[in-house]
Amino acid sequence: MGADLGQRLRAVREERGLSQDDLARDLIPASELALIETGRLVPDIVLIDQLASRLGCAPEYLETGLGDEVITEQRRQLEFAEIAYANGAVRQSCDLFREVYVTAAGRIRHEAALGLARAEEDRGDLRGALEYITALLAAARDGEAGTPGVPVLLMHQCRLYRLDGDLARSIEVGQAGLREVRDLGLEVTEDGIRLASTLVSSYWSRDDMTAAQELAGQVIDLAESLGSRAAQGSAYWNACLVAEASGDLEQAITLARRALALLGESGSDLSLAGLRVTCGWLLLRREPPELDEAEDLLERAHETLADLSATAELGSCETELARIALLRGDFDLAIETAGQAMSRCSDAGAELEYAGVISGVAMVMTGQVNEGFATAAAAAIRLADMGSRQDAARAWREIAEAMARQGRTESALTALRQADECAAADQQSA
Repeated sequence: MGADLGQRLRAVREERGLSQDDLARDLIPASELALIETGRLVPDIVLIDQLASRLGCAPEYLETGLGDEVITEQRRQLEFAEIAYANGAVRQSCDLFREVYVTAAGRIRHEAALGLARAEEDRGDLRGALEYITALLAAARDGEAGTPGVPVLLMHQCRLYRLDGDLARSIEVGQAGLREVRDLGLEVTEDGIRLASTLVSSYWSRDDMTAAQELAGQVIDLAESLGSRAAQGSAYWNACLVAEASGDLEQAITLARRALALLGESGSDLSLAGLRVTCGWLLLRREPPELDEAEDLLERAHETLADLSATAELGSCETELARIALLRGDFDLAIETAGQAMSRCSDAGAELEYAGVISGVAMVMTGQVNEGFATAAAAAIRLADMGSRQDAARAWREIAEAMARQGRTESALTALRQADECAAADQQSA
């Protein structure tokens, strides 16, 4: 791109009757402009925009050589794709983003690639999303204008591999990415801290609490030294998950509340809603559960997630709202809400089973004892098979309590034995 861009830049400059000194004035030394025009220096996106503004042409023209009408049409198609995505028409947005991606060049193509990665992830095609992120990362390392920063793309790579269940690859990418970010001098930036926070989540997902705790502490120190509320909020959020997994529920709640206070002013709607779900989930595990505060957080999150058509996140939120209904004794509402959650997260692994346990326990409490026991027990067994033995043990205890309240002593004892076995297996694997 450098040589072609330089040629177009020189042609437009001469067409406008400007010298190199005239164009470079207050922006860069004229000697650097000469290097750009000869293709020996590739300008960043900010400088391309500044030079295009001074020349009175579209920055995309300098990048691609396409005429204004073509660029305007591609921009219009990209806007339609974004509108479709924002309205929850993910499949349509995929088609529109792809149409732009195969016909455009430069920053418009890169924006379409990022849109495709988001849309493919929402459709559940994580490998497809990874292909676009990997292509963008290669373009960013080559210095192409209009790509997201290298740390941002490394963060997406690390996160997508984790979501796809490839924790080894996720951690490998995250560790290598941190080294690359340090070499670039970008460690103490918002994007560098987000990458490190994402790696904390991958350690947490792999139950590597030692590495997770060590890195979480480093991330908090970096975020506080930077002074960014968004970076601090992200760091506290991941640290709260590590604290909960390490058995320190009170510290987890404290960190989650700090994250809420920080992201409440600087976080995106989706991230803030996700944090509210996390905080509500933690409050429901307190003894006694903080029902009112958790319900307020979850209802606010649900409203936002519904507006954003965030299906999987809505399922998680509704699972916890179903838990509140169960704890309040509104068993019919618990069954209904858990059913909604299960329909949204039919492919969401453990989240589906959490909702199944709640639904089954609520059914037991409404007198559907045999059917409810079978539903909840099947979900608990699947949790254990997934490796979520601690969650499975908690589920069996809930089942035992419900069966005991229905006078089914033998079934309650069976559930307690299952809980003990899951807890023992969890300790042995720790």
